[in-house]
Amino acid sequence: MERPSFTDLPTEILEAIFLNLDPHSLISVSKTTKRVKQLTADAPLVWRHLCRTQFTTWDSRHDIAAKFAGPLSDVDWRAIYISKTNIERNTRKLLNHIVATQHERIRCVNEIADYGYDAKETLLKEFACPDDAEDVLARRYYANAVLERIHREIAIKVWKDLHSGKDVPIERALGAYDVFARVGEDVDIDVVSDDITQLANGLLEGHPSFRDWSPRTKASTLASYLRGQGYNGVPDTSYRALRNSFIGLVLRSPTHESLPLISVAIYCAVARRVGLDARPCGFLFHVYTLIYAPKNYNLDGEYKPTSFSELDYMYLDPFRSSTEVRQGDLQRVLRNMGVPSGEHRSFLSDTNTREMVLRTARNVMNSVQTIRDTEVGMSGIQASWLNSYPDMDNAFYATIWAMLLLGPADDASDLGATTIRRRQYLPYLLEHFQTHFPWDVTLLSRYIIPMFHNQFEGHRLSQFVQSMHQVDAMPKSVVNRSEYTNKVVFRVGQLFQHKRYGYEGVVTGWDVACDAGEDWIQNMDVDKLPNGRNQAFYHVLVCDKSVRYVAAENIQPVNPKTRPSEAIMKLAGRHFKRWDDEQHLFISNVRDEYPRD
Repeated sequence: MERPSFTDLPTEILEAIFLNLDPHSLISVSKTTKRVKQLTADAPLVWRHLCRTQFTTWDSRHDIAAKFAGPLSDVDWRAIYISKTNIERNTRKLLNHIVATQHERIRCVNEIADYGYDAKETLLKEFACPDDAEDVLARRYYANAVLERIHREIAIKVWKDLHSGKDVPIERALGAYDVFARVGEDVDIDVVSDDITQLANGLLEGHPSFRDWSPRTKASTLASYLRGQGYNGVPDTSYRALRNSFIGLVLRSPTHESLPLISVAIYCAVARRVGLDARPCGFLFHVYTLIYAPKNYNLDGEYKPTSFSELDYMYLDPFRSSTEVRQGDLQRVLRNMGVPSGEHRSFLSDTNTREMVLRTARNVMNSVQTIRDTEVGMSGIQASWLNSYPDMDNAFYATIWAMLLLGPADDASDLGATTIRRRQYLPYLLEHFQTHFPWDVTLLSRYIIPMFHNQFEGHRLSQFVQSMHQVDAMPKSVVNRSEYTNKVVFRVGQLFQHKRYGYEGVVTGWDVACDAGEDWIQNMDVDKLPNGRNQAFYHVLVCDKSVRYVAAENIQPVNPKTRPSEAIMKLAGRHFKRWDDEQHLFISNVRDEYPRD
């Protein structure tokens, strides 16, 4: 009597067993028999299962939700799995190169960034590397830097769509700020949309007859519901907090504190999902909500056909209450502010999503300025960026991009005026780019240079971008120590305190004598220093994110028991692998340039 074989089991049971195997085991078992191969390596069901369980982040080009929901036979799941696995491997390989050398670092960052969200999962894992990893600071720094680069382009594409006239929902347009300035597993424009949908579903579950009610009742009920969920504006004491302008943060925070604009945006986004026509009203120094009745109906749901195109409407202020705001009260406020009657309509009408994005940019700028003004009142240089969330430099950088992409509308009748308006933002963008985000050079090529086509700025930017790529492609010049460098006492990686200004910094490079231009030397009064220009000068990274050039006589090594601050530790990965307690030194990650330091 022939023994029963494992493969004699019903196909459904075999499939259920094979779906519990990891990819390597599946490939191994597929080599046993032809039937097993058909149920494993050749089975679309298995590869779709692996795609669903092995990967959590997908680039938008896959339209993966539609693929998972569609027929199994419509998709080559094995090819997709192999492609995702290759991207994962290439991402790690490129990141290892970025961490190990400065040579072609920008190229590698942008190669990973071109994978989009397909690389995000791997980068998050690399960012979470163990504390005792050999290159923990560099690996975390650059994994995060590439993630930020990926996020920025996603946000830029949303604003480009908005600029081109596409129907971009308000929560996506504002959620682009979150994506631009933050990273993390739950930072995604789709997450913002899902959170809004969850709010809408909660409203409908609590009020099953909601869709049958009049617009007026719907409007007040939605406002009450949101306030019941904790969306009650923000206290005056934290009005200018940076986080209050980021819709994704507001949705996910326990208190949901937000500025009026974000309160209105959330209200309008939920309203859109539950059949209520609500739009932002860009009032002076405040944002209200305009709720419209359907054509031929009034706000109380009564059928009143009319030949007029204007819809019946009402005002709400979800930031403050669920009570209707009378138009007369708003007009009185405008009069008290000295606004001419002829201009009232512009402040009492609904505004578009583009204006809401630009208004958010101004709010973010004001919050960043508040942080910086507070810092001015403190003694010495502060690492105020460390306690601001989102990071204030990332947030400010986002506003510059938004202003450039959306601020100066293309004016066919006066292209010169459009260029002049855009030109105003360029210095700020380039300053942030050169200081913090040099790997954004590809973003300049794709999105900024075309704005200045056939303009002087476009030509200069093209030359600048080309130069950056050329420098990136060249190996760093080696700076060796010898008998001629005896004056260079301090090493790359040395933690110090500035003798005069007291700030904390770390040495990232050095010159035997001052190598700055003559203008800089004169402006900084270098020749008035006791040892003048003919002393060692050090390139340093400072706790406030700045990069400086400091004379040897102003370098004071810290006490051997002093550890780096949290601010320096977060920044140091750009140049260093890790901190070594025994040597009391950052271990250099730039040995291709300073091999003996």
